[in-house]
Amino acid sequence: MAEFEVRHVLDVKATLGEAPAWSIEQGALFWVDIEKQTINRFDPARGTNRVWPIGAIPGCFAFRKGGAVIATNRGYYDFDFATGALARICDAPFDPDVFRFNDGKVDRQGRFWVGSIPFAFKIDGPGEGTFYCYEAGRVRPGIEGIKVPNGTAFSPDGTTMYRAESMDRYILAYDYDPASGTPSNPRVFATMPDGFGIPDGATVDSEGCLWTAVPFGITGKVARFTPDGALDLQFDVPVLVPTMVTFGGPNMSTLYITSGRIEASLNRPVSPLGGDIFAVETRFRGIPEALLA
Repeated sequence: MAEFEVRHVLDVKATLGEAPAWSIEQGALFWVDIEKQTINRFDPARGTNRVWPIGAIPGCFAFRKGGAVIATNRGYYDFDFATGALARICDAPFDPDVFRFNDGKVDRQGRFWVGSIPFAFKIDGPGEGTFYCYEAGRVRPGIEGIKVPNGTAFSPDGTTMYRAESMDRYILAYDYDPASGTPSNPRVFATMPDGFGIPDGATVDSEGCLWTAVPFGITGKVARFTPDGALDLQFDVPVLVPTMVTFGGPNMSTLYITSGRIEASLNRPVSPLGGDIFAVETRFRGIPEALLA
């Protein structure tokens, strides 16, 4: 038997499933469908998926006790687990008809970093997006000149920040000051090998290795890179567009994989299981998501 057996755990046909994150509080996987403008709660034990419409385009979210804060093109929204109520906290720091939020993650101190992307982004030329830091209800710009923000993650000790430039097919690492929340010294951490697609959503395990979804290659893949940027392992998934990975489950050893149905953007046929959610039992353990400070 192969080491990584990919299980099909939710038939949902999301247009662009993204931002999976395991809630220890809820014992469930939360995720968004960017195109359908929803936040979802998948309960693996029951096989159920509950859907809440947002009314704005979500990129990702950060957990707080009893709920989450969702970053959308219309602003940051508070989401209550118990009631499903949504309440806008503040506006987005950009024109919501020109930009939207994409990928993001909470650092070990509870700051919420999210990257923006223009709806009409350019593959060539300078990036127009910005990585913003949300802290205590306030938003500040952090990293500018970003093309397609993806793969945000933090090392277990919180001193390294990762982010992917998907269209350039590499992952960057930054020195990260936990006290001030300042990234510095960007360098290329890993470049996708020949035959791979582009780096997308990522997570870090307890050993400090970075896992990333790799869509749009010859096949869809998941890859693990060691802290020095070496490709440690890889396996195929049964869809062309895996979008992001995260660890969850009772032991934080189950790797969940979201996916999308956007193959037509590259004139490729849609995968029959595209947009569904998959799970892989591993010998590794993830790190619980940090809560908003």
